[in-house]
Amino acid sequence: MEDQKNQNQPIPFKKASSWKNVLGKKWAFPAIYIGTAAIILAFVMWYQSGGVTDNLPGQAEGGIAITTPQEGAKDPSEADENSAVPVSGTVQQLAWPVAKGVQYEKGMNFFDEQASKDVQQKALVKYDNTFMPHTGIDLKSTDGKSFDVTAALPGKVSKVENDPLVGRVVEIEHADKMVTVYQSLDKVNVKPGDEVTQGQVLGTAGRSVYEKDAGIHLHFEVRVDGASVDPEQYLLQSEMQDQ
Repeated sequence: MEDQKNQNQPIPFKKASSWKNVLGKKWAFPAIYIGTAAIILAFVMWYQSGGVTDNLPGQAEGGIAITTPQEGAKDPSEADENSAVPVSGTVQQLAWPVAKGVQYEKGMNFFDEQASKDVQQKALVKYDNTFMPHTGIDLKSTDGKSFDVTAALPGKVSKVENDPLVGRVVEIEHADKMVTVYQSLDKVNVKPGDEVTQGQVLGTAGRSVYEKDAGIHLHFEVRVDGASVDPEQYLLQSEMQDQ
């Protein structure tokens, strides 16, 4: 009878484990996620700070990457020095654009924005009751006659035209974005596309409406990267003195 009573008694439920109780809390999974992330982050920081003694190729001690220049690569400092070379250091000096044996002198100078007002006034061209800065230098023979005009540098003729204001014009392209311009020409011996050598005759000096007071002369300009510059900073000074 006792065994039968024991079998009829209800079997008590087992208590839930403590882990199930913890996991049943709302904060359980976020806490586990944050803790795991903290462990991983600590391991990564330990690894980068030198916890691993064997450095990877291209990596210095302490986890700092090392960039090894490839064979034949140029030193960046050398590239900077080459790019900083001024134009005057890469372009040969210009010869005066007048044929040998011609006795000549300078007329109007280049208008220098840094010069004094008195000097600037002497470099202004008066045309149609307006004063304009002179963008080159004028050369004329001492006897007032026409003379042969020559190329100041070797280059390629890029323009030949007859301008009603400044007369016949020849433009020559050179290295380093330099262009030489020859205006007030009477005759022209070259055409666009011609390759010319230094000292080659381009034409003869003449007159222009724009500088009528200058008489027979050559208006000579130098442009670097499209901007007019003082030609005398590129011309051979000794050559002018020997004339």
